[in-house]
Amino acid sequence: MKPFQISIPASMMLIANWLITCSLLAQDSLQSTEPFPSSKQNLDIIKAQAEANFIASPQSITPLGLRNLWQTKVPSKSASRIIGLSLDQTQIFAWDEFGIVTRVQSDSGVVLWQGSTQSKLDKIFSVNMVPAGITAAAVALTDSNTIAFEDSNGTLLAQESLRRVPATAGATSGNYVVFGDSEGRVIWMKLVESNIRDVAAKRTAAGDYDSNSKRGQRRNARCIEAFGAMSIGRVETPPVVVEGFGIVTVSTGGEIALFDANNSKPIWKYKSNAPFVSKPSVCDGIAYVAGKDQSLHAIDLKSGESKWDWFNESPLTNSPLAVGDMVLLQVPEQGLVAFSTAPGDKVNGVVLWKSKAAGNAITRTKGGFITWDDATRTMNLVETKAGGITATAKFPNAKWVAATDSMDGKIVLLCEDGRMQQLNPIEMMKPVMAPKPAPKTATPDMEAAATENEGASQGEPANDADAGDAESTP
Repeated sequence: MKPFQISIPASMMLIANWLITCSLLAQDSLQSTEPFPSSKQNLDIIKAQAEANFIASPQSITPLGLRNLWQTKVPSKSASRIIGLSLDQTQIFAWDEFGIVTRVQSDSGVVLWQGSTQSKLDKIFSVNMVPAGITAAAVALTDSNTIAFEDSNGTLLAQESLRRVPATAGATSGNYVVFGDSEGRVIWMKLVESNIRDVAAKRTAAGDYDSNSKRGQRRNARCIEAFGAMSIGRVETPPVVVEGFGIVTVSTGGEIALFDANNSKPIWKYKSNAPFVSKPSVCDGIAYVAGKDQSLHAIDLKSGESKWDWFNESPLTNSPLAVGDMVLLQVPEQGLVAFSTAPGDKVNGVVLWKSKAAGNAITRTKGGFITWDDATRTMNLVETKAGGITATAKFPNAKWVAATDSMDGKIVLLCEDGRMQQLNPIEMMKPVMAPKPAPKTATPDMEAAATENEGASQGEPANDADAGDAESTP
């Protein structure tokens, strides 16, 4: 039997292979002993994904007393950017740089339709839902036209050239869209509709036709200038429609005015010595206006007289928010200042507290005031007792942030890439009323019972079972 022989190079190769195998086995052993990701790591991963997908993630808005109702994506061309948002009561509209208007359903985020203004050169100021006859229309106000869209599907109804160049977004007042122009006028544009076939058939009976949704004729709707009013200086903020009073405007000429909503006639005018460039806020018949005259004015809408004026050391250019018993205003070098809406005989107003919260108050919920600061893209929750900041969140991608109402408002956030999100208060100030039960349909048995009970109440004898039921009925 020959002895086993191995050369030196072969032995060296064998030793090297053995060392490599031991190293691989050691690595596998180390990897197999590593623990699985912890629940905290999994939570951090979920949070990171939410931050990437949502404009405002659920964990960032819950401390603010808000909840996510929906998030959607506005369809657009790959090269287009969303450049505007319009909230008209409960209606949500967005538009891109090519003049494509998108209507989004408020309660679900569903994209209802898209319509084109036919020109990417026109600047869109606002889109307003205006009732006319039986069917409403969405009216886009641009710097050259009014464009009416069918409210149900976005079909282009008509374009009407403007005689006045708008300087503000439009406000809806009945069948009118009201805006301020670049020369100090306040313009009423009226939506008028007709049915083209009926118009052709009834030329001799002007006005003796109506749009009827049950008929298949083509509808025509135009938004045309009805009348206007003059203001001192330029109107730079959207008019404020106040039900039961009229339309409030402010101007760079230092004028606060109330106009009749139906005919544009001035009801009263209040004059100051410096421009007004911020939108008024109205609460309980009082208009609160901040001006460059360094004052916050509380104007009685009935008389046009000042109830009180708070004077500041610097001009005021931010918009106040008046809700319930408080008015909030962002004041330079002082922060967010809260005033009482009922200061009694204090003609200089009553300051309740001052807060370090940045930005303007946009709505009030049961948890406090929600503020938004455009410069830092920051949202705060400010409690109402002393102005403390109870929660803060940053939404760097939110380009437009607006609330539908001053109390319990739905907050809409919109990005340039078309992502849109709606936040609702978790707890509301106004109690939510349960729907009333539908009335029961009367049956023959119920009618017979009612007749029997009526006879018993008139002195007719009733059996013992009926009497017992009558006694047990509350």
